[in-house]
Amino acid sequence: MKEIHPIYQNEFGVSFFWKLEKDIIKDKIQLVFKETGLQMNLEELIAFKCLIEESYGQNYCCDECELKVNCSKYLVKTPFNEVDLALSINEMILMNNLVSTTLFKIDLENYLWGIGRN
Repeated sequence: MKEIHPIYQNEFGVSFFWKLEKDIIKDKIQLVFKETGLQMNLEELIAFKCLIEESYGQNYCCDECELKVNCSKYLVKTPFNEVDLALSINEMILMNNLVSTTLFKIDLENYLWGIGRN
C-alpha cells in the first residue's frame, strides 16, 4: 500500500498527497469523500472550489424549509467535464470546507517552507 501525506480531514472526507518512498508527490491532491476519490492538480482544485460555491449559491433558496438542506441533491460540476457530483446543501458546505481548508493548508505550507523561510 502506498503511503500518504495527510493535508486535511473533516467529517465528510480527507485530502492528501501520495508519497513515493520518502518523497511527497505534490503535483496532485487526492480527495476522498463518500465512496469517491478525485485526484486534481492545484488549478483544478481552485476551480472545483469555485464550482462548489457557485452551485451552493444557485441552490440554497428555501430558507423557511428545514428539510431543504438535507433532503435534496443537486448536481455540482467538477473540473472534469465527464464528472458531476450529486450533493445536498449540507454536503456542499462540508465539501467546500474540505477543499477550502486543503487549499489554505497547501498555501500555508508553501509559504512556511518557501518565501516565509528565513
